[in-house]
Parts: sequence; C-alpha cells; structure tokens
Amino acid sequence: MAITAEPGGSEAVRSRLLERQVPELDYEVRSDPKHSFLTSGPPTPPKDLFVMKDHQWEVSGDYKMVQPALVVYGVDREVIPETTWSWKTMGLDGSKVDWDTRVNTQAWEGEPVKQVLLVTMRPVMSDLLAAIQEKRPVKLASTHKQW
Repeated sequence: MAITAEPGGSEAVRSRLLERQVPELDYEVRSDPKHSFLTSGPPTPPKDLFVMKDHQWEVSGDYKMVQPALVVYGVDREVIPETTWSWKTMGLDGSKVDWDTRVNTQAWEGEPVKQVLLVTMRPVMSDLLAAIQEKRPVKLASTHKQW
C-alpha cells in the first residue's frame, strides 16, 4: 500500500497519476490528508521519522505534505528500525530541505556516486526482502538516472 497526504480521495490520486503517465499500480493507493495513518494504531509509526511541510498546490488545494518514508513492521507489529527509511534517517529534516536539495547516491552495483535531487531518492523495493532478512538498511537509488 502507498499512502499520500494529497487530498481528493484515492480515485482522484490514481487519476492524477494516470494523467502523469504513471503506469497502473498493482497495490492500493490511499489518500490520507488528515494523516490518520501517522496518528492511529496499532502499530503506530515512529513520530520522529517524518518530514512534513505545508504545500500549496493549485490542483487539489493546500495540504500538509509528508515526505517519502518506508516503515517496516515485523510479525510482532514492532518497527524494524534497520530497514525503516526517511529523509531524517539520511540526516535531513524539514528545515534543511528545499526542492533543489542535492544528496549523494550510494555506491552499489557498480554505479558511481553522484549528486541527485533528494526528491528522487527512494528505497529500492527489489532489495527490501533481503534487507529485512539481513537486518540492514534497504539500498537507495535515484528514480531519475539523468539527474
């Protein structure tokens, strides 16, 4: 499941993704502008993990944007901290981040380290299962190789 703070409901979010030519997703997309996921439980995600910013957007109105994060829970419904990721785990917080913030990529699979826009950095989902099994951070990569 993917959760977005973008308002308008799940179908509106899917429609906007299709307009942007994002391929059909094979998982649920949930619109959560009230951030109920962040405050409800169990399990409740770590409060110090998320970077939130007020966002003004002409498409669906103003809302509080939550930056990308990955929270992994074990069968005991406890957070697996080694595989949990957000900009804060990279040492950043909302006061240090702007749309053009650049960060270094990781050196793995022969890729050279380079500077990319932070907003393009994401966990590599194909590495998630191995990261959980090995109790290590999930690999990160830029979603836009040309940046």
